[in-house]
Amino acid sequence: MQLSSKKNTLLDLSILVHKDGFSFCTQEQHHFFGFETSPPTEESLRSFVNYHQLQPTNIRLVYMDAPSVSVPLPLFDEQQLDNYLKTALAKEEKTVAQKNELQALDQVVVYPANETWNSLFKAVFPSVKAFHLSAFLLPALSKYSFGKARKNMFIHLRKEQFDLFLFQGGQLLVQNSFPQKNADEFMYYLFYVCEQFYLKPEQFDLFFLGQYFPYSDYYNGTKEFHPNCSHLDPIFPAVDPNHPAPFLQSFCPE
Repeated sequence: MQLSSKKNTLLDLSILVHKDGFSFCTQEQHHFFGFETSPPTEESLRSFVNYHQLQPTNIRLVYMDAPSVSVPLPLFDEQQLDNYLKTALAKEEKTVAQKNELQALDQVVVYPANETWNSLFKAVFPSVKAFHLSAFLLPALSKYSFGKARKNMFIHLRKEQFDLFLFQGGQLLVQNSFPQKNADEFMYYLFYVCEQFYLKPEQFDLFFLGQYFPYSDYYNGTKEFHPNCSHLDPIFPAVDPNHPAPFLQSFCPE
């Protein structure tokens, strides 16, 4: 099954911000820009972009190196951005609190963004728009859940982490990110969430975002307690299933 999204075009570019580098994802390819040894400079980033002939029109900078906090829109106060993060996250140095308003969901996603990365990408791509991973995915997940009687749990697996979203109809009930280095750690946190919210397999539908060989053990382990779990795929398949976040290589929100 496919998760509703628009088709990426050759003019679409998603830049995913990981803890150890950036992934540049287009319709047909992806390139990783690592910075384990030294931070990127404007010169080095421009050289990288020119070498790979990246000349997009629609550029999205997707932060996924830290969790986010969702605040109901009616309760949201622009002056409290830092305080929203303090309640759930340890704000790091050189970060600034940013927001993405999701009017259709009545939610505001608040997240820490690296000020250096903001300035760097604005210099190279002046029209870039920044999002958090949650804001990138939530509208499509809500749309998919709308009108369904049972709860829907969505799981996004990526390198050393996974993101979990729980919906009732189109309403977001729970979202969180958890560390994981193997299928056993993943199953531990999955059982933890089910226990905390009294979820039995027959009470909810479970969907993985995409289906990729490196996570086969995760899928098989989950099916032992939830035999009817399914996979939701983007319109285009992943270019590289070993990518740090393979689903996001080809997902483009409507």
